[in-house]
Amino acid sequence: MLPSPTQTPLRLHPSPGSAPRGPGLYSTLSQLKTIYTTEVLSVICGWQALAVARGGIKSPGRGGWAGSCPPITGAHSWAPRHFPCAGCPGDSPSGLTERRGRAMTPGALLLLLLGVLGAHLAPGARGSEAEGRLREKLFSGYDSTVRPAREVGDRVWVSIGLTLAQLISLNEKDEEMSTKVYLDLEWTDYRLSWDPEEHEGIDSLRISAESVWLPDVVLLNNNDGNFDVALDINVVVSSDGSMRWQPPGIYRSSCSIQVTYFPFDWQNCTMVFSSYSYDSSEVSLQTGLSPEGQERQEVYIHEGTFIENGQWEIIHKPSRLIQPSVDPRGGGEGRREEVTFYLIIRRKPLFYLVNVIAPCILITLLAIFVFYLPPDAGEKMGLSIFALLTLTVFLLLLADKVPETSLSVPIIIKYLMFTMVLVTFSVILSVVVLNLHHRSPHTHQMPLWVRQIFIHKLPLYLGLKRPKPERDQMQEPPSIAPRDSPGSGWGRGTDEYFIRKPPNDFLFPKPNRFQPELSAPDLRRFIDGPNRAVGLPPELREVVSSISYIARQLQEQEDHDVLKEDWQFVAMVVDRLFLWTFIIFTSVGTLVIFLDATYHLPPADPFP
Repeated sequence: MLPSPTQTPLRLHPSPGSAPRGPGLYSTLSQLKTIYTTEVLSVICGWQALAVARGGIKSPGRGGWAGSCPPITGAHSWAPRHFPCAGCPGDSPSGLTERRGRAMTPGALLLLLLGVLGAHLAPGARGSEAEGRLREKLFSGYDSTVRPAREVGDRVWVSIGLTLAQLISLNEKDEEMSTKVYLDLEWTDYRLSWDPEEHEGIDSLRISAESVWLPDVVLLNNNDGNFDVALDINVVVSSDGSMRWQPPGIYRSSCSIQVTYFPFDWQNCTMVFSSYSYDSSEVSLQTGLSPEGQERQEVYIHEGTFIENGQWEIIHKPSRLIQPSVDPRGGGEGRREEVTFYLIIRRKPLFYLVNVIAPCILITLLAIFVFYLPPDAGEKMGLSIFALLTLTVFLLLLADKVPETSLSVPIIIKYLMFTMVLVTFSVILSVVVLNLHHRSPHTHQMPLWVRQIFIHKLPLYLGLKRPKPERDQMQEPPSIAPRDSPGSGWGRGTDEYFIRKPPNDFLFPKPNRFQPELSAPDLRRFIDGPNRAVGLPPELREVVSSISYIARQLQEQEDHDVLKEDWQFVAMVVDRLFLWTFIIFTSVGTLVIFLDATYHLPPADPFP
């Protein structure tokens, strides 16, 4: 039976206290259906009244569509909106004709009929109406603040899964891990169950999160105090009462950083989820389930949507249900179960190899080649100090990257400190080498052990060989046989000596390291013989004294130069000794430090 034209006016909004009628599409289609039905009934009744007024037909009975029209007791008992009222006061044939021209045509009537039938037979409208009735039935008397337990002592089982969308960053200095995840919470609410056959086959509904009971599962080890998810999306409710909620979230969780092997380290970061209000006697947790219904004890990663981090590589991602013996928050309500998700990640060290370690090795090589630089070069000390300052800058830059902890020292800091110690010693030893290089016989006397070790023994093992001085070997002195004949006095012997000895050789004798120069007594014995002591004339005595002084000065200068060259050779030997020592120490120290890091690998099984 169609409603009469005098039915209750159409409400665009539900009356106060009425249950919600479902989505907006359902309400709109219902309103259109009511409007079209009213219009069609007005058209039919109007044509009926017009025909009766003109006397074409008798008053119809109460059957069919016409039976829905009110009885026509007078010409003006009721008047359709688009049809003339025959016999109404003030009507005239011309007015009737004019209103008849404005009456609804059969084409408009057909369109109205098709609209009413389409609105009534549309599947979406029927589904929306059925869904609205189901929602009204389910939420009649529903309280979203009450835990969905059938009995007082029953526990609500909640499974917690985690889908990792992106590992955003790991801040070593603040010990904070940022992740983009999707929580996967599943539980059962027996109050929101129905029989799909009784509701036109509807098997699931999507309800706003504010309308249903939610397990208040939060991230316990969050680092920013934000316990809420990023977006409260709808909850998927199935006909058997099972609920599934997958809200997205960006979490900043605390992560204890182990910096011993930085930058060849791996970290074990956790995300601990638990119910904030309910203990284990009210809400029991379990790890998430896979689509096949099996328990999934790991963090799920969708390969197609996961965004890989450029600094960290995920090695393991297990999850475990932990049942602490006491409340971790220190409360007395009871113990709370926790689901812990582990992210065992390993650092990709390429950035630090290129930007930190390789420059440090090159700077160390510069510090080593300081000992290959000749002591006479003025840049020996400058190069050592430059290398030391550069390593200090690197150390300050790395201090901002690692946590401020006293539990351990990062391996890269150990290497920098080792290199700085070597460079510092290179500066000190360069000072020692320069001090040895500039020594002379006037300031230092070379000990015998220094001469034996650094001049005669060490150069053979270090590959050093002292060059021979390019000096002309002194010729054999002429043999002068003094004559002891009676007629040969002092003057004859002297004449023979000066004749046989060239003047240049007498005044400027050639140096000979293996044969000392003739002194004045030797000259006297050479002239006069060993058994004759004849005094020299004053003129010759003065000449001999001058010659002796010149010879002595030349010998002292030669001895001074030889001793100075000996000190310079000792400095060169010490410099070469430090060079090989630094090469050995640097190579061994670098290998020991970094080979130790190669054995620091993540475990093959995180839970052996």
